[in-house]
Amino acid sequence: MRRRCGFGAFGKFAIPEAFAIYNTETTGALHGALSASDRYVASEYFGDEFAPGQIIEGRRHESLAGLSFPDASFDLVLSSDVLEHMPDPYVAHAEVFRVLKPGGRHLFTVPFDPGAALDDTRAKLVDGQIVYLAEKQFHGDPVRPGEGILVWTIFGLEMLVRMAAIGFRSTVWNLDEPDYGIVGPYSIVFEALKPSIQPDTSPG
Repeated sequence: MRRRCGFGAFGKFAIPEAFAIYNTETTGALHGALSASDRYVASEYFGDEFAPGQIIEGRRHESLAGLSFPDASFDLVLSSDVLEHMPDPYVAHAEVFRVLKPGGRHLFTVPFDPGAALDDTRAKLVDGQIVYLAEKQFHGDPVRPGEGILVWTIFGLEMLVRMAAIGFRSTVWNLDEPDYGIVGPYSIVFEALKPSIQPDTSPG
């Protein structure tokens, strides 16, 4: 489902007292605005050599492939251009689903081609080694300035199908707000809802 929306007058917001948010980055204006809430947690990924939840140079380390949080911890999870940098992004989607409360949402951005039926898998892990299936692409890494971070996947419509299999109900927002510098046909944000009522998977 595709929707177009704008920010309008929503320049300020208030976080309900019991509303828990997890953000996968510790920089930027949004992080700064949310940091005042005691129900807000932010982290970075520093490498597999660190344990989930470990504090590295004053910042929490987490991997979306295996989060340290209990089930149903958060009302909202935020990630911006993170999932394309993981060998198996659907493990991360499942982890986000796990730590969301019923009725919670994951708001995220990824490189996305709405004209592609399948994901463009550009690299994969085979016996612990990276096998490149297409020309290497790198994005900037805020944790390691000056170093690039590998793009494993550019997502297509397959992503929405596989997220539905995990249990998400997804909405695609095509943002258009020139006053905030958000323009163009691919200013896309995904909203993945964990339904409040989970399907009954018990036998019989």
